[in-house]
Amino acid sequence: MNFYVKLIIKILERSMSGQDSEILMKLKRGIDLTSEDKKELEEMIDNL
Repeated sequence: MNFYVKLIIKILERSMSGQDSEILMKLKRGIDLTSEDKKELEEMIDNL
């Protein structure tokens, strides 16, 4: 798995808003994110 994907997973696991997110589950399973998922991920990271 890519270093940056692992880093994002760790950050989301430790954040209150990211712990239960569908995006985190997709990243852990190695599923490609849709453009909507990527936008939501960007918003989540901006709000940290």
